Amino acid sequence: MIKGIYASGSGMKPRMMRLEVVANNIANANTTGYKKDNLFIQVMKDAGLTMAQGQSELKGMDCKEYTDFAEGSFVETDNPLNFAIQGRGFFVVDTPEGPRYTRNGNFSMAIDGTVVTDQGYPVMGSSGKIQIPSPQKLSETSIVVSERGDISMGNVLLGKLRIVDFEDLNELKKSGKSLFETEAQEKSATVDGKTLVIRQGYLEESNVEGIHEMIQLVELTRSFETDQRTLQTQDSTLEKALEVGRV
Repeated sequence: MIKGIYASGSGMKPRMMRLEVVANNIANANTTGYKKDNLFIQVMKDAGLTMAQGQSELKGMDCKEYTDFAEGSFVETDNPLNFAIQGRGFFVVDTPEGPRYTRNGNFSMAIDGTVVTDQGYPVMGSSGKIQIPSPQKLSETSIVVSERGDISMGNVLLGKLRIVDFEDLNELKKSGKSLFETEAQEKSATVDGKTLVIRQGYLEESNVEGIHEMIQLVELTRSFETDQRTLQTQDSTLEKALEVGRV
């Protein structure tokens, strides 16, 4: 009986964690550049032993959350300061906490001509912050960014978007909805206009598949409720058995 209670309880914990992950994915289904999360559950060979011994902590079960960096679909915006990376790479932005990395290219121009994110963080180029000269006299439509990331105005080259990559994307940790941080060494990504392309006037949508996540949410909710009812039934049966024992 006790073993059955622990078996039911062991299934409820990872399902609750998965419910939280799926709910967060659904909440960010329309967040530009968002990468969905998944949960990896590994049952160790001594999981059954630890539960049979009545340990409340599921030491034999390892649950790890990880990010799916699959590319999302692109949507055309016709905004010259919207950019999407087609291929593997990240924009670099300067924050008070240090550099952060993102696939969200929803940028704008500050009063002083600095290209910034929707949170006001400066976007980095190959030579530092991207600064547009004389922004008051400039129309944003005159800014052209090539597929290789070169930023120009007319015949004047203003700079180049800084695009970086990492050996192991699993070392990137989320810092907000669409920003990532890491202590791993970054490397410059080769924006060749073929395998890695910058799309001006486009944004990368979230890679969350809403219908798939909703189906998972319903299935997980039903499974969690089933485990809960089973646990309550076993607890009630155990209580009755103890009452009989007292008599």
